[in-house]
Parts: sequence; C-alpha cells; structure tokens
Amino acid sequence: MSNPALDRVVRCSRYGRRLLAAQPQLAETVAGPFDRGFTRGAMQAFLSAPACADEAALHQRLRQLRQRVWLVATARDLTGSADLAEVMATYSTLAEVCLTAALDFHHAVLAARHGEPRDEHGRPQQMVVVGMGKLGGGELNVSSDIDLIYLYPEEGDTAANEPG
Repeated sequence: MSNPALDRVVRCSRYGRRLLAAQPQLAETVAGPFDRGFTRGAMQAFLSAPACADEAALHQRLRQLRQRVWLVATARDLTGSADLAEVMATYSTLAEVCLTAALDFHHAVLAARHGEPRDEHGRPQQMVVVGMGKLGGGELNVSSDIDLIYLYPEEGDTAANEPG
C-alpha cells in the first residue's frame, strides 16, 4: 500500500486487513476523504445515487457505506488526524444517515402496499425514530450498539389503497 494511513489500518486492525484484502478497490475509493473525513452530505450522496431497487440492494449499499466510513474514520483516528469528538460525530452521523435512508426506503414500500400513514385528521405522517443513549448524545464509537424508539407523531391509520 502506498497510503501511510491505510498502512496503519492494516497493521493495527485485523478487520481492516480483511476488508482491504477482500476489496482492494476501497483503498482508491476512499483516498479523497482522508484529509477531511466523511461528511453527512457525502454519506447521503453515496446512499442516494443510484436509488436502491429492493431491500437487498439497500442492505448492500448500507454495508458499503459503513465499510468506507469505518476505513476513513479509523485511518484518521490511528494517524491522529481526527480527535475523539470527530470520531464519535462521524459514527453518530453514519447511524443517523443510515437510519434515515432505511426509514425512507421502507416507508415508500409499506405506503405502496398498505397506504400512506395518516393522522386522525387525514394528514400524512411519517414514522419518527428517536435515538437513545450514545446515539441521542452524538457519542457513538466503532463498537456502539444503538437504542431506538419508533413511533408516529399522532394516532392514526393507513390510507389503504382501494382495490382496483
């Protein structure tokens, strides 16, 4: 490897070694973000283009993003280019972006199947995800689990599609 940051990841992380051995193209794919880390916008752009056709494609795209963000965040952490606050913010942002993408995808699928969720006044509403603990505090690290609460803002029902 010609990138000192990636060399450090390979020396210090068994997962990093395995990841780069299985997907050597990741070394080039993530070469740019080492200087600045992954931004929320870059994460969102990665997930949105092109749109995922099905759940399997969404899962694959989420894994690919997680691998790229992990690689950059770990390299920046191991080389001292990122402080603890940046690392925690990066993983917290990754979780938020992935949760939003999954929620939006599944909302569209379920609304098409069961109708748009509506409040008791007939207004459309979307499920809300509340991040608890470290996610809620923006303090996730590489090994954090996340505690979530899913709810709708108001009572309601779906506007089930009329049979054609």
